[in-house]
Amino acid sequence: MPDLQPFENRSADHLRLVIEMGNIGIWELDLRSGRAVRNRRHDEIFGYSEPLDDWTYDQFLGHVVEEDRARVDRLQQTAIAEKREWAFTCEIRTDNGRRRWINAAGRPLTDDDGNVVKLIGQVSDITETKQNEARLQLITEELNHRVRNMLAVIKSVVRLSAPRARDIATFSQALEGRVGALARGHQLLVGNPDRTMTPSDILDTELEAFPGTKDRVRIETDGEAALQGQHSQGLGLVFHELITNAMKYGALSNDNGHVAVKIDTDEERVRILWKEHGGPPVRSDDTGFGSRLISSAIASHGSAELSFPEDGVECRIELERE
Repeated sequence: MPDLQPFENRSADHLRLVIEMGNIGIWELDLRSGRAVRNRRHDEIFGYSEPLDDWTYDQFLGHVVEEDRARVDRLQQTAIAEKREWAFTCEIRTDNGRRRWINAAGRPLTDDDGNVVKLIGQVSDITETKQNEARLQLITEELNHRVRNMLAVIKSVVRLSAPRARDIATFSQALEGRVGALARGHQLLVGNPDRTMTPSDILDTELEAFPGTKDRVRIETDGEAALQGQHSQGLGLVFHELITNAMKYGALSNDNGHVAVKIDTDEERVRILWKEHGGPPVRSDDTGFGSRLISSAIASHGSAELSFPEDGVECRIELERE
């Protein structure tokens, strides 16, 4: 048989490696003296850059946030009385005032008479895991909200587009374009983990759906602000409608016209001016669905006002930053 003694002699080293690599704090509490011995990582988890000279159970409870303190104490006292292991997750406030989440577990040790005389246990910092869980929950709730909003917009688009369509092909083309605008706005948000949804990002994305338009839309920015998802979807729909109308009737319907888009922002609002130049003479049309869609797409968090000067359509857009 192989000699296992060398491995057994190294078992303490392996245990130390597991503890160090796992960033685990370990402790042993003497119930008679009320004092505990710990490793360095234990004290680091509670916010101390250098190990403390002393540590007691009361000190530990003092770090547990008030709303969790009674539950944690009850779990430990019950485990001592019933001589069994226990485990819990709670939030703590570190020595430097930061809030962290910990996962802890312990086991009672008894003497020859069966009395609990010591507790041993471990503690680990699970703050990052908890933050990821919270972030995932927020994303899920936001996605649910976004889907409900998108379905409501699609329902409105279908309801308002149908009466104005000359035939099924016209209705299908208009509906496909408008739903596509929503999809592109959603994709831009999903594809950007930093959520830097600037108006020029959204406009560039819409222009890519119309070959040959990008060079004829000149964007001037004087500071931009990132927009929330709902804002970006609505603005994407507005840009889609403006581009479509410009290609059909306005500055992008001939070879000479262009569009100037000016974007500026302050602490509260983002302002966008869409101005067409060099197109055919403008005919006022503020009763069509496109005009109504532009007005309503961002109504909950801003405004969009169309005007029809003879030299080119103008659209003034204002959006709340948050």
